[in-house]
Amino acid sequence: MENNFKIACEYISKDFSFEEIEKILNDGDDFAKVAVLLNIKNITNNDFANLIIKNLTHQSGPVREACAYALCELMPEFNGYFQDKNTLDIIIYSLNDVNPNVVRFMLETLRYINNKEYIFDKMLVNISNLYSEINNKQRRGKEQEHIFTKKCFKIYWSLEALKKIISEKSDIIEKTSSRGKTFYNLFKTLYTIDEYTIREKIAQITGMLQNDMLEEIRIELNRDKNYFVRRCGKDFNENISSR
Repeated sequence: MENNFKIACEYISKDFSFEEIEKILNDGDDFAKVAVLLNIKNITNNDFANLIIKNLTHQSGPVREACAYALCELMPEFNGYFQDKNTLDIIIYSLNDVNPNVVRFMLETLRYINNKEYIFDKMLVNISNLYSEINNKQRRGKEQEHIFTKKCFKIYWSLEALKKIISEKSDIIEKTSSRGKTFYNLFKTLYTIDEYTIREKIAQITGMLQNDMLEEIRIELNRDKNYFVRRCGKDFNENISSR
């Protein structure tokens, strides 16, 4: 532990050259990658941006979390380097990370993404696919229950991503648009899932929108068997009546 602390202090205090950072982020051990990622303060070109974000996936949990934190800190000033679709696909992948800290950090970066429609549409597809993988599936035994819980976890955070995007771009769903129809049809189906945290998240999202297509879900919100979902439904109706 003492040796790790000394190494950490050395990494954090050192002013690395780009060549050194490139070598560490490509071939370094996890400890070195975390230390370097947390120490990045500036992005000078696309190659450097790509070098950073590639550590957001297919790495150990601590590396992914450090990368997500670094991106959260860097995006406000350097978001121009993170707008291409390859990068957006990596961000979308990270929004389903098993580490909730990674997801929380990456949710904060969404406000700096210009093409929110691309992420929104991809998340709708992801949620639909995740739902189809657990819909009407047996949940007997620890293994099946674990699969169900894991998929629900990913659906929950995917819904949180939709919520974040809607809060940043309230006009992303239009009543007559194909996106709007896809959104509402998905929510109508998803609302039947036997997991109150997902239904609660749906209630939170519908509470941000005013549209007649939500009427059926609105009725269900008020009579859900779970108190927290009913509370969100009540808040939703109060918001509507005050507008």
